[in-house]
Amino acid sequence: MAITGRDIERLLYTDTPDPILVLHNGETSIVAAAELGRRPGAVVVCSRAELLRRVGERDLSEAELSALAAELTSSTGHPTPPPPAWPA
Repeated sequence: MAITGRDIERLLYTDTPDPILVLHNGETSIVAAAELGRRPGAVVVCSRAELLRRVGERDLSEAELSALAAELTSSTGHPTPPPPAWPA
């Protein structure tokens, strides 16, 4: 499961208290840190606090969102598959 730039935006702008981006059952979701125990098997990708420490409080471009998403996808051990090769 690849993390997308939209997932990063959702994490940054959610009203969820103390939000964390997780991978659970093949899907990304935003959960409150206090609710994490209710999702056994969920893999924590990043918290909003961690993300803000890294990028600061500013609007991110689409390219920056995509780059962060790719990096987080890679760090979870779920690399984005390469694009299909053109037929020879």
